[in-house]
Amino acid sequence: MKATVFAIAILFLSFLGAQPDFEANNSGWLKSLFENKGSTLFKQILDRPDKYRFQIIYSQIDRNRRGVPFIKSHYYNFNKGQYFYPASLVKLPTSLLSLQKLTELDSFGIKPETPIFFDSAWYCQVRSGRDASQVSGWPNIDGFVKKMMVVSDNPSYNRMFEFLGYDYIANTLRNKEYFDTRIIQRFDFPCDSLSSYNTNPVYFFNEQDTLYYQPPQFAKQRLINPYGDVYMGSRYYDAFGNLYPFPRSFMFNNFLPINELHKMLISLYLPESLSYNRRWDIKAEYADLLKKYMGMWPRECRNPSYSYADHYKKYLLIGDGRGLPDSSDIRIFNVVGRSFGVLADCAYIVDFRNNVEFCVTAVIYCNEEDVLNSDRYQYETAGLPFLAELGQLLYHEELQREKQYPFSNNKLKALYSQ
Repeated sequence: MKATVFAIAILFLSFLGAQPDFEANNSGWLKSLFENKGSTLFKQILDRPDKYRFQIIYSQIDRNRRGVPFIKSHYYNFNKGQYFYPASLVKLPTSLLSLQKLTELDSFGIKPETPIFFDSAWYCQVRSGRDASQVSGWPNIDGFVKKMMVVSDNPSYNRMFEFLGYDYIANTLRNKEYFDTRIIQRFDFPCDSLSSYNTNPVYFFNEQDTLYYQPPQFAKQRLINPYGDVYMGSRYYDAFGNLYPFPRSFMFNNFLPINELHKMLISLYLPESLSYNRRWDIKAEYADLLKKYMGMWPRECRNPSYSYADHYKKYLLIGDGRGLPDSSDIRIFNVVGRSFGVLADCAYIVDFRNNVEFCVTAVIYCNEEDVLNSDRYQYETAGLPFLAELGQLLYHEELQREKQYPFSNNKLKALYSQ
């Protein structure tokens, strides 16, 4: 009898535990803000969480008199087990990992601008060539990170993956306690999945000699999604235009849950708020490069130069094409993702003039047909308006939020006067 009662109690408690997740992950503060100030379109999307699969994490930042940040995070419809393809979001951890590995190679005299050459040692590897956009005429880590952050360049990501190697990525993420993140594939690579386990020989060199040689890496690990065989879509097209009438498996694709991505952003801009083992072991000047490129408008970029509008790759706040307020001095330090109908942005937003700083990470699924690779997505009509309004709602609330000690980061602002 006691066993039966105990079993019923466990079943009842597990039922109770399963039911309130949606409400528990919908901050009362955010819920009130959205209901009272959101537009009709914004509310229509919020009313369809199963269709749009949006997830939001918003972090308020307060500081003490010494400037040390204290963070309070609000979650809305967060579900780390709900798979979404992260696309270019993985360029933030890849940049962090690359700069940490570069720091580890400091004794070899290697800097972010040191020329790099990728050789080939396997049937599916490609040698690198020269890069006329760089001052030296050769590729380098600085150029790769800049291109990834300013215009989300995919070839640069592929080279950073090869520089890091499969095992280094996996081991370092695990050591930093990002247990669910998986960065296990290149982008747009025409070879089979085995190619990700084998990465190129790499040379750093100067005008006279090779400074460091990294032999080809052959991965010892074989990682899959931490939640097993995960799927997206009800149907999908392959690269040859063939339609498959069932969901696509993403077990062997990259995975980056937004809570771990959000923590990575905080670890870069607000490291004092985290324990030491969650911080990156990166030289301060290298971290400043990444910060600068994440907040750079394309028109400010040199080597290479770009002519994209300010809202390009800035989905939160201005992704729908609206301009920034004239009364502001805003920088959006961010990384975005866009693929298969998934639209995502992870940003540290700062207004130096008006004492505003906050972090927000959000993802939305803009694929009404739920068909992957159809190129019929609702980025312009649903995703970008939603993310831009989300950023606007939070920014205007932050403008009115009283803080005991004002935000000031002249060093961060000075990155753009150099």
